[in-house]
Amino acid sequence: MQSTSRAPQEPTLTQDQAELASSRAKADRALARRLAGTVPPPSVKSVTIEEHVLQVSDDLLRVSAGFESVLTLLDLQSDTCAGSIGLHALLLPLKQEIDMSADRLQAIV
Repeated sequence: MQSTSRAPQEPTLTQDQAELASSRAKADRALARRLAGTVPPPSVKSVTIEEHVLQVSDDLLRVSAGFESVLTLLDLQSDTCAGSIGLHALLLPLKQEIDMSADRLQAIV
C-alpha cells in the first residue's frame, strides 16, 4: 500500500511572487505614512526621530524587496545551477533579519 502523504515542497514561483508583492506593499504603506505626515517647510532642515525611523524603515523594506527578487531568481536557477541553492540558504536568513528589523522599527512609530 502506498502512502498518500506528500513530502513538503519548496515554495513555488507563485508563492515567491506573492511574498514579493507583500514586501512591496509594506514598503509602499511605509512610504505613504511618511508622506502623509506633516512636512516641514523647505527652509527647515531638522528631522524628527519619527521621520528618521520611518526613513530607515523604508530603506530596510527596499533592501528586503531586493533580497526577495534575488531569492526568486535563485529559485528559478536552482534546477540548472547547484550553487544557487547554497546561496539561497545564505541569503534567506539575512532577508528575514532585515524584515524583522523593519517590523520592529515600524512598531516604534
